[in-house]
Amino acid sequence: MYITTQEQLTSYCSQIENCQWLAIDTEFVREKSYYHHLGLIQVSGNGLCAAIDPIAVKNLDCLMEVFKKKSVLKVFHAGKQDLEILNRLCGMAISPVFDTQVAASLLGWGSQISFAKVVQKTISKKIYKTETYTDWCRRPLSTNQIEYALDDVRYLAPVYENLLGHLKKANRLEWLQDEFSPLEDSKNYDLPDPRKQYMRIKNFRNLRPRNLAVLIELSAWRELEARKRDCHPRSIMRDEPLLEIARILPKDSSAMESIRGLHQKEVHKSGEMILDAIERGKKIPEDEIPKSPEIKNYSTQPGVEELLAAYVQMRAVELKIEATVLADRKLIHDIVLRFEQNEPLDGNSLFYGWRNELIGKTVLEILNGKKGLVVNGKGRVRLIPTKENLQAQ
Repeated sequence: MYITTQEQLTSYCSQIENCQWLAIDTEFVREKSYYHHLGLIQVSGNGLCAAIDPIAVKNLDCLMEVFKKKSVLKVFHAGKQDLEILNRLCGMAISPVFDTQVAASLLGWGSQISFAKVVQKTISKKIYKTETYTDWCRRPLSTNQIEYALDDVRYLAPVYENLLGHLKKANRLEWLQDEFSPLEDSKNYDLPDPRKQYMRIKNFRNLRPRNLAVLIELSAWRELEARKRDCHPRSIMRDEPLLEIARILPKDSSAMESIRGLHQKEVHKSGEMILDAIERGKKIPEDEIPKSPEIKNYSTQPGVEELLAAYVQMRAVELKIEATVLADRKLIHDIVLRFEQNEPLDGNSLFYGWRNELIGKTVLEILNGKKGLVVNGKGRVRLIPTKENLQAQ
């Protein structure tokens, strides 16, 4: 079903509003824009599949009301960007959700498994991703394009049900909520703070405090202007000329025109706004100018991260799951760095829920010298109590 009118959408929503769960997907374009440009919303519920055209149907309120329902589970595959779009349309976090890519990763099928591969593994159906580079915002869409888009929810329904069976058999259903909580947290979809964008600019630490204050204002202006124009911030002005403006503090538009990489067209368009941002930076009181974040020593003692990684790999083999699903190297580095600097380990996902029970507690024992690793006669890594811990017992 291809929905292109308000009446069709209202009728469809009345047929799915009491579903226990819905399979949902979106098609969008974002290569040159700040925001996602939504081209299609695909939904399947009660055996009814629909591709909803948000370009033809301007008012999606009735559909969003269905998505907001706490009694309706929303099923996605690799749904973070879909949820970002829908959260913005709904004006709130969507929950509860189920992500089949995440669920498949808990079964050891890979942390980034594609939808086509999940379909193949669960229902032995081969689907072909022939419209990957379609411009979903261009009209008209062909019948083949619409059917291709509908396949993403048509097969998502049986995939979801099949995965539930696999997870139940593996006694891993209780793992799911820890994984889905971040997808249901609206904070993870907030727009970036404009006044912190200067920290993404290379060499900002080389500026004097007053010039840094100007850079903060300039980068915040660029970020907000990008939202207004719906474009990438660096398409307005690259980092290098932005940094140079903050360094030399031009007093008029003509002084800006000599800066390499700053297009004359942009100077004519935004010159006054740029000069206003410079003046705002100049007026910030000295005691309110942020200090450049301290450059910390992010290195850890040699071998510690490797030791924990070896243990994580050992447990991953035992659990028949990808090591990165348990703990990737970034997570391991964070743990070791905090431990060595006597900082609290709060917030690290290794010490919550199922990960804490399976590996988190043991990781702490390894760090505290209570457990160690050896290679047994078969060349496999094995966990053992340390000599000091045995003596203490």
